[in-house]
Amino acid sequence: MKEAQYRELFLFAAKAGALEGYLFQRQKLETLENWVENMGQMYRELPAAVRRDIDPVLNPVLKRVLEYGEKSLESGLREKLEQMLAASAAGSETEKE
Repeated sequence: MKEAQYRELFLFAAKAGALEGYLFQRQKLETLENWVENMGQMYRELPAAVRRDIDPVLNPVLKRVLEYGEKSLESGLREKLEQMLAASAAGSETEKE
């Protein structure tokens, strides 16, 4: 799959997942910590080549999450998201070299 296709796939999956999460009625709400943990685990399990391809798209998404959650994110969650952002930024930098 070409880099541009990974980016489009990532953006589509993110939008579809957000819509599903918005509309899905849960009997029990998952904590935000679970969401962040699951996302981090899924990111780490992606092949390195895929991470490199999606990092340029993921990086701004994580920055917006941190910006939007500036007042509401607990420090532990903020740290986990910042670590994921650092990994994504490092992958983006590696791609440029």
